[in-house]
Amino acid sequence: MLVVDHPVTRLGVRLALDGGAVVCGEAEDVVDAVGIARREQPDVCLVGMGVADGGVEAVGRLREAFPGVAVVAMAHEPDPEELLAAVRAGAIGYIPACIERSALRRVIRAARDGEAAVPRTLVLELMQELRAAAGDGRHDLTARQVQILGMLRVGSSTAQIAERLRISPITVRRHVSALVRKTGVENREALVQYEHGSIPA
Repeated sequence: MLVVDHPVTRLGVRLALDGGAVVCGEAEDVVDAVGIARREQPDVCLVGMGVADGGVEAVGRLREAFPGVAVVAMAHEPDPEELLAAVRAGAIGYIPACIERSALRRVIRAARDGEAAVPRTLVLELMQELRAAAGDGRHDLTARQVQILGMLRVGSSTAQIAERLRISPITVRRHVSALVRKTGVENREALVQYEHGSIPA
């Protein structure tokens, strides 16, 4: 089942899966997704992170309503924070929207069989988050957040960080917001004085 807000993306996925999997239903938001899933009982749900109410919320609601369904999150721009949130919500996979046709088919088959699917570029982020969750006495900053924190401390702007890391300015701002929240500082300016692993006064 496809839970994707953009009709062009849904069409692209259907074409990519043609002959490799049967699309039993489509939805644009969480409410419709749960209703269609209840009727169709899909083996795998492919959830776009841009759906109304949020992709992570959709993953969680689907998994809560149908614990046996395999949910694969699909992002236009893969992001470590989003990956971790989707996994916590119950996703078994996290893939980019630009994934190749053959790779998408493999992911769907793997998810159906209970196998996880995570981009190689984000595996390190996931491992570091697991280490942080195990407890190392530090705030649970991801490797990308530590990288951005260091760039902020040397005076890099949002645009400069985005260009250097080859991510969008929106993604940079999302990371900065997460840094402010996780470190307990008041604002972006205070992050410049923050030492990773320290406890803010």
